[in-house]
Amino acid sequence: MNVHKRLSGIIGVSILALGLASCAPKNNTGPENSVNTASSKKRIVFVFKVDGLLYSNVCKSGAVKAGKELASQNVQVDYMAPKAAQVADQISIIQQLIAEKVNAIIISPNDAEGIVPILKRAEAAGTKVYTWDSDAPSSPRRFYLAAADDVQIGVDIATSLAKEVGGKGKVQIVSGGQGAANLNLHVQGMEQGFAKFPGITIVKPYIYNDDDNTRARSMAIAALQKDPDIVGFACANSPSAPAVGEAVTSLGKIGKVRVWGLALPSETRQYLKSGAVSGLMLWDPAKLTYLAALLVNDELNGKKPQDGKEYPEIGKIRVKDGRVLMPGITINKQNVDEFKF
Repeated sequence: MNVHKRLSGIIGVSILALGLASCAPKNNTGPENSVNTASSKKRIVFVFKVDGLLYSNVCKSGAVKAGKELASQNVQVDYMAPKAAQVADQISIIQQLIAEKVNAIIISPNDAEGIVPILKRAEAAGTKVYTWDSDAPSSPRRFYLAAADDVQIGVDIATSLAKEVGGKGKVQIVSGGQGAANLNLHVQGMEQGFAKFPGITIVKPYIYNDDDNTRARSMAIAALQKDPDIVGFACANSPSAPAVGEAVTSLGKIGKVRVWGLALPSETRQYLKSGAVSGLMLWDPAKLTYLAALLVNDELNGKKPQDGKEYPEIGKIRVKDGRVLMPGITINKQNVDEFKF
């Protein structure tokens, strides 16, 4: 979910959409997104998986906040995302960013392997590459910023779900794109977590909804209609938990089917309160993106992330083997109203 959880400063920042070649997708257009090619500012550009998700919008707000703070250092922070969750569309964006000689690209890849060649081209051209939210471990990225250990959060989701259903019954794993490295690691963790409960049976095949809210809901309904013995869903991407919660509600299965996952509290609040979704394991996507911009700017200035360093309103980061971890949070019916994203 996955997150799936404002703004300060007085200096404005533009969130730019690039004028791509005719073969490239249209992204985040509007006056505030026009490219200033004459700018001498250092440019840091985020490239997310797909536009239109609330999760993406929250990430973007973190980029805006970072841009306002870094503007005094002559740094421009841009945020882009393709209209579809396709690696080819991300490649088109990065091709244009290479041509514009941006200083850094921070990407959440749709396909961990498919994105590698273009990231190698970026590095060779002098644009430094980083990943956040989702990793491309075999790419030349300088470091990967995650809000949680990608495997462990899957273990935690599975363990919470298994305990809630009494350690027995059929459970369905739901994810987004099959090529997203972070989601696959969440799923791997879920498999490990469920393996600790001999009475749990994982339904196959897993559901992959490509981060599409409508598909997520319809596929969850189809799964429950096909196998009414399913007692729980473990959701690895942000659209899935609220979509499954809606499916559980529409089929009258609240209390009979339990749901745990990663999602934004604002999208899932009504389902947490009704009991259609039991809990979320998440992070604040705005803080994650904000922190990514700060860390990348520091690295561009020769300062690498420091293990144990504490950031206001974020906490202490952990740094190990090219990975930077930010503290996560657990969200449930009792505390969901504390979160404003």
